[in-house]
Parts: sequence; structure tokens; C-alpha cells
Amino acid sequence: MNTKNKESNYQIDFHMHSTCSDGADDVATIISLALKQENLRTICVTDHNYFALTRKLMFGTNDRCLEVLPGCEFSTSYMSAAGKWNEIHVIGIFPKGVNPSEFEDLFEPIAKGKKKYVEAIVNKLQQQFGIDITLEEVLATKKQSTGYVGRFQIAQLLVEKGAASTVDRAMDIYIGNFSPHYISPVPDYIKYPAFETVIKRILSLSGMPVLCHPCSYYGFDDDDVIRLVNDFRKACGGTGAIEVYYQNYTEEQQKFLQGLQEKAGLIPSVASDRHRRDQHFADYGGYSFYKKMLQALEQTEK
Repeated sequence: MNTKNKESNYQIDFHMHSTCSDGADDVATIISLALKQENLRTICVTDHNYFALTRKLMFGTNDRCLEVLPGCEFSTSYMSAAGKWNEIHVIGIFPKGVNPSEFEDLFEPIAKGKKKYVEAIVNKLQQQFGIDITLEEVLATKKQSTGYVGRFQIAQLLVEKGAASTVDRAMDIYIGNFSPHYISPVPDYIKYPAFETVIKRILSLSGMPVLCHPCSYYGFDDDDVIRLVNDFRKACGGTGAIEVYYQNYTEEQQKFLQGLQEKAGLIPSVASDRHRRDQHFADYGGYSFYKKMLQALEQTEK
């Protein structure tokens, strides 16, 4: 089989989380598990507002090689057509490596507002549902290496206390994006950087901006998603990608996003959004998408 035919079977996964944010596996474990996936060739570790890696890593041999890229899932502020602020996620993929200090001014306000947001969630759980949970308990679970604490840790505590059977159920019932009791972090609690600011910063540092799970934002209908994709296209100037092949999306959702991606002249991306050991890596394929990303970045640097 020639190289081109081999590459057609290669898979990518450009959205996953480690213990540096709300993932269950550390980076070394993620890499070890990824190496066991026969056709998985390139992954990107994308923790929330944190860089778990700063340079590209290569593992294995020519016949079985895994490329691991540094990345980050940025939380941004975006105003919808209805005039409401929303938290929108944009991944930055950095094939040439990244210096996290270039983003310190964007991350610092997030860290300051996180405690206020977590406290609001805890207060609602106490007052509305009578759940015996305290802010001190939640803060005690924070990642010692990164200081990360968020809804995932709250969900884990809810399971431990018997308020939910699983983390997913805790999210669905109490605190997830699609829970009827969801509290938005913007604009009252966390000052996320502007959508356009993050996209332009990623591009200025040789990164590829990727619009994350466009069909997963609270209160967004198809028209809102179309507007979001168009605004993303304007901000990135055509050098960007969209998570079309998001592991949890239906075929109908993927076709809808594929149409928007093609119309906007953007590159499709593949994402598992893997957090836990029982979640599979993405299995769509998509290695040609990665090559298109590299080519697009080369063009912007000329």
C-alpha cells in the first residue's frame, strides 16, 4: 500500500482533556492509550484555558507513529443575535509549539472569576435542592498542579454525596449546559476574553483556531449556529477549522455542520472531547484535514 492510501486510513483527534483540567487521565496515560489505537496518528491535548504541553511530541516508529500536538480549549465571550453573552469555546492547535506566557493576560481574569462562579453554583445547590455541599469541599478538590476547579469537580462531589448516580447525570440534572438550572459564567462571574481576540491571538502565534462543538451551546438554534460560524469565519479570515466530526453528534448534525464548513471555506476537524477512561478516541479518520491545516498555516506565514 502506498503512502497516500495508508494516510487515507489514518485518524486524528484534536479535542481531549487531561488531569491538568477536567480529564481523568494524565497526559502520559492518554499517550499510552492512544498508541494502542491502530490508525490514530495525530492527537492534540486541549485542556481548558491551560497548556498541558508546549511542544510537539513524537512516539513510536515510522510504521506506528503517534504525533502529539500542544493545544488549549479557550473559553471566550460571544454576544448572540439576541444580545445575550455566551461562553463559546475555541481550540488553538500549535504544531510548531507554543509559549503559554503569550496568553497569560487572557487566562488571569478567568482564574480570578472562577471561585465566584463555583460559589454561585454551590449556593444554588444548597438553597434550591438542599444538597449538603460547601465551597470549601469543592475548592479542596482543585488540581494541585494547575489550580483548576470547575463543574466537573462539583459533579464528582454530587455523585459521592448520592445526589446523582454518575457525573453525566449530575451535569444533566443540576449544572450542565443543558440543565434547566444551568448558570452561565458570563458576564456576571467570569470575564472571558472576547471571541475575536482569542481567534486572532491564536493565529498571530502560528496556531490553528478551531470552533468547538457549534451545536452544543445553550439556547442556540440553527440560525444562531449559522451566525456563529459566519462570525468565526470573519474573525479568522478563512484560516480556521470547525469541529464537524464531533463524536457525540448525530449524522444529521454532522451534515448540517459540514454544509456550513464548506460554505465558509473552512477546514473540518475531528473531536472526541474525551474526558474519561471509558470514552473512546475519535474514530472518523481526518488525517487529510490535518494536512490542510498545516498548509493553511504555511500560507498565512508567507
